Amino acid sequence: MTIRLVPLLSAQRALRNRFDDFRRALDHENRTAVGIALMDFEQHLRRWTEAEEAALIPALERAHIPGRDVRRELRLQYVQTRELAHYLLQQVEEGIHSARLIGYVENLERRLRAHEKEMAEVYYPAADLTDAEWEILEKVKPDE
Repeated sequence: MTIRLVPLLSAQRALRNRFDDFRRALDHENRTAVGIALMDFEQHLRRWTEAEEAALIPALERAHIPGRDVRRELRLQYVQTRELAHYLLQQVEEGIHSARLIGYVENLERRLRAHEKEMAEVYYPAADLTDAEWEILEKVKPDE
């Protein structure tokens, strides 16, 4: 694993930890903790994926990954996960019962797992980011 891959995987783990905090709060039916954890996850997810769109996608386009339309594939993943996380946050803020969220939460879980795997195995290793692109990511990198 290259030294440059470590911060990207670290950011991914930090997002996963935030999502897992939300899941634990939901499992324990702690409404206050659910709202706080989900808001924290959604905000970090939004900032990180927006930064990846600005920095990572151009680096990956330069890498020319065979058989991949990087911009289309990643933008779709980013938009779908952000919208789903935002929808969940709206539902929690509106006071929807936890049991009614489970299907959406499981959907987001599946999307995140697939995204994490693809990023770790395909996209992050192929990215040759410039110093300016690293700077964009470092500014918003979630802490573990």
